[in-house]
Amino acid sequence: MTARTAARCPSCDGGVGPDDEFCEACGHRLGRAPTAVADDPDRVHSDQGRAAVVSDRGLLHEYNEDAYFLDATADRVVVVVCDGVSSSTAPALAARVGADAAGAALRDGSPDLDAHHAMRTAIRQARAAVAAISWAPVRGHAAPSSTIVAASCAGADVTVGWLGDSRAYWIDADDARRLTDDDSWVEEMVATGELDEAQAALDPRAHVITAWLGADAPIRDARVVSFRAPRRGHLLLCSDGLWNTLAEAAAVGDAIRTAPPTASPLGLARSLTHHALAAGGRDNITIAVVDIDPTAAKPEES
Repeated sequence: MTARTAARCPSCDGGVGPDDEFCEACGHRLGRAPTAVADDPDRVHSDQGRAAVVSDRGLLHEYNEDAYFLDATADRVVVVVCDGVSSSTAPALAARVGADAAGAALRDGSPDLDAHHAMRTAIRQARAAVAAISWAPVRGHAAPSSTIVAASCAGADVTVGWLGDSRAYWIDADDARRLTDDDSWVEEMVATGELDEAQAALDPRAHVITAWLGADAPIRDARVVSFRAPRRGHLLLCSDGLWNTLAEAAAVGDAIRTAPPTASPLGLARSLTHHALAAGGRDNITIAVVDIDPTAAKPEES
């Protein structure tokens, strides 16, 4: 008899490759160290100066099912935050695959492309990549799925695209506003006037999302918004581990403005992560902060 030498997943006993970070069948992390810098066993971060991300497991979840992509150069910042859908199979893998696919498409795309088109194309590529994940059906779990919010920042020009309920905010000295509208049952009910916000929030379907990345997702393009920053400020992308504790844009703005004026994007992301943990840390928390200064942008060619 030949001894079995193939590696097996400790969670579902599925076969795994020697270089796999996650089990493709169930999404279990196989123990390889993350490529980001580890603050502690439950948190990783990436610091690229004018842009940074912190991703924390939170206090109640066994695993971090969020993922991110960050690439900051002199000309452009690309950042993506994905939140694996916990009721799906392999949510952490779905989030990782989606973030990497969208991030690489935005990073490698030509800066001359229309920003809206480039963003929609990147999120289509992320959707295709997540839909292509090989998985084994598990009772009660859908296909590997994730939300996504992505941003491409060139000088003062910002383009944001999303599917699901991961969010983006713009915060400066005079303004605090949410740039995204959740793809969720509750926001759709409120938008149509069928229920007010308080009524919808009490419904068991309040946290059901209506768009996501995954093989069983509705076929729809990402929603995309663009704006030019009027003054120096911060673009913030996050999973619901933050906004469940700071639901209103004004509260996010207050939390950022109370930080020291010299606080770096990494410092701000860490401070907001601490706030979410202090509020209970009931979900995974991923926060990306980009410092945008229009006065530092290159002048437009005449």
